[in-house]
Amino acid sequence: MAKFFFTSFLSASFLIVATTGVAQAEDLFQFAVQAGDVARKDSPIWVDLPKALQNVEGDLVLKQAAGGELVVSQKSEDGKRLVFIPKEEIPATQRRLYQIQVVPKSESVPADSTYAVRCIKDDKTISLALGDQKILTYNTAIVEPPAGASELYRRSGFIHPFVTPQGKVVTDGFPSDHLHQHGIFAAWTKTFFEGEGVNFWDQLGDTGTVGHREILETTSGDVFASFKVRLAHVLTKGGPRDVLDEVWTVRLYNLPKMYQFDIESVQTCVAKTPLTIAEYHYGGFAYRGSAEWIKNDQHHIITNETDDREAGNHTKPNWVGVYGPVQGDLCGAAMFSHPTNFRSPQPVRLHPSMPYFVYSPAVLGEFELAPGKPFAARYRYVSYDGKPDAKVLDSAWKNYSSTPKIQWVTTTAP
Repeated sequence: MAKFFFTSFLSASFLIVATTGVAQAEDLFQFAVQAGDVARKDSPIWVDLPKALQNVEGDLVLKQAAGGELVVSQKSEDGKRLVFIPKEEIPATQRRLYQIQVVPKSESVPADSTYAVRCIKDDKTISLALGDQKILTYNTAIVEPPAGASELYRRSGFIHPFVTPQGKVVTDGFPSDHLHQHGIFAAWTKTFFEGEGVNFWDQLGDTGTVGHREILETTSGDVFASFKVRLAHVLTKGGPRDVLDEVWTVRLYNLPKMYQFDIESVQTCVAKTPLTIAEYHYGGFAYRGSAEWIKNDQHHIITNETDDREAGNHTKPNWVGVYGPVQGDLCGAAMFSHPTNFRSPQPVRLHPSMPYFVYSPAVLGEFELAPGKPFAARYRYVSYDGKPDAKVLDSAWKNYSSTPKIQWVTTTAP
């Protein structure tokens, strides 16, 4: 008779007691997802794999234990985790059992074009797509500003466009009122380096900028597609000099009803002296909305706490959403800041008239980015058609901000 070993853990940190070797074809592993206080719906569930499944000589097939229905799953880029999106909601407080079957590795390797979620590269961009529809595009090449504008506004290393499920563009690359805002981007505004002020946010002062450096990794799959890129925050005054190295990991999930992608950022000071981020009312990870929303009466910014943008400025909401008409139809996007981020819950800058907002820990006071010490941050962006539903965004936030409990049931030979 097979022996069973039980161990409970959070998906972010756990111990497997059984099976220390490499799993073989036809081996079976089981785990249960305990939803906790949150109904698990329309959101990826990440499961840390035991070592036996990380270097398996075969493919992993995920099934629901009850009925044996196949569930689409995918390994993480490093092979240490498995991710899937439940076909049906796992209600709050409920438990669902899954099985991982190790099967002989397929001899045929799918082409990127056959995956449900794809990473597409050309000489200027990387895009993440559902099927043939590009959902978001990251600019690897320098994009020139509009004719007549200062060349200092030249920029790479930002996401634009980002679209809704109906294909409406809800970002703007070089908005006419603020040419230094670029779709989905990250920059610090008021900083000091070796006694000199540096503004990486607004390039017109010619003290700093941010740009793309290299592509590190790309992935396509049936649950997500991703890319990993390196950016540099550059001191421009007195000649270019890198101050911060930044790595983005961007993942788009196979969720066609409301597009969702995550950004994981790691900034590291590569100079010999620290970069000081001064207290300021904005600066950090930002979002700039559609060009059609420049007039205040054409768009609205809301949070989970208020629909009054002035009252919501510098509060600490779970999520911020924006919406307005694009080509005659209401649509928009929202942003979540993960609770593990520095100084969470982070304050948010809601501009009183422009369609932009930014999660900014600098609002709470000065801090340093020390040489060689990584500064990590995580955010999720979603896009939707129509007026945003606060209950839907609340549910999406809860799924993002908390992980379900996983219980493994691992079998070994007699």
